[in-house]
Amino acid sequence: MHRSRQGISRLALASGGLLAVGALATVAAVVDYADVYVELDADRNGFDIRVAGSTEPGWEPTDESWDQGSPDAYEVALDAGTALAPGGSLALRIAVHNSSQRLPALLSLTIRDPSPRGLATDPATGRYRELFDQAVFTVSEGGERLLDRVPAHALETYTWPMPLAADAQVVLDVEIGLPESVDNRWQEATTTVQFHFTAENS
Repeated sequence: MHRSRQGISRLALASGGLLAVGALATVAAVVDYADVYVELDADRNGFDIRVAGSTEPGWEPTDESWDQGSPDAYEVALDAGTALAPGGSLALRIAVHNSSQRLPALLSLTIRDPSPRGLATDPATGRYRELFDQAVFTVSEGGERLLDRVPAHALETYTWPMPLAADAQVVLDVEIGLPESVDNRWQEATTTVQFHFTAENS
């Protein structure tokens, strides 16, 4: 597992599996950095958020789980052979921790493709290279859906209504799916998906 520093999530997907016979896509996931904004008024007012993640069902972060995610990515390790096919989905958990001793953090989450390729095609096959725009996203916290099967093109930044208390954490269940309508034109397409946390002391 490659680890790095400070608070986004980035998920790399490779799409095969667009044939009726069910050839599948391999997947990899990582957690990346977050932006932090803070007003300092005393020497104990350090402000930081950290991240963690797993594909294990029911996973909860421990004290040893937390890491930074900037400038490089923090990986969420996936099992060998993890696959994503049309009509299927990938489930994982990501978490963010307000590691400040005193300052609450107003969190926002943005899901995005950091390297969009639009309608670029493979010159050898004519198939599309970019998968992000075909994906749908569901994000839940404690059983409450914050995003409910939102297509990539309709994604907007989600901001929590209440600040996250100092030393508190948020654990999110994430599902990334492909509709059954995703056909052979996207066979072997790939994308990078970032779950970007921004924290501002409030």
